[in-house]
Amino acid sequence: MKGAKLKQIGGAKVVGVNFSAQVTLEVREWPQGMPDFFHFDEDVYEGRSRAERAKLERQRKLERYHFPRPFAISKLPTKDISMQSVENDDGEFRLYQGVWRMTPLPGCAPPGGAAMRLTYAVEISPRPYLPVAFVEGRISQDLCNNLRAIRDHVTRAE
Repeated sequence: MKGAKLKQIGGAKVVGVNFSAQVTLEVREWPQGMPDFFHFDEDVYEGRSRAERAKLERQRKLERYHFPRPFAISKLPTKDISMQSVENDDGEFRLYQGVWRMTPLPGCAPPGGAAMRLTYAVEISPRPYLPVAFVEGRISQDLCNNLRAIRDHVTRAE
């Protein structure tokens, strides 16, 4: 399993004031997909259906190494990239963790081509002084910008 540490710094202007936030992430590659430590793929586990477990999951407090899942139930193979803030990070997040999931989609591209589904899930727990709505909005905006940059890079390379 390959990995790296990455220091991410973001900034924005809020009500005329420059604001920045930073986090140091452990980023790991899972070429065969992340192991299903929490039995997301099983229809029934410990007497509870997947739907019941999904409801309970939403009420769960954030926990290190209990990564969010990009919920696309599929028997297709996946490749994942996980990211998690390092323990005792001095940045603006008590916990920041997420997963990028890539799933090949056979038969969904023109002959000779390939198609891939890219999904993303993230959970954050910002420090008390950070407004949650602002952080969520900023992450959402940056995600859109990142996906556009990936699309532009791929289409230029073709």
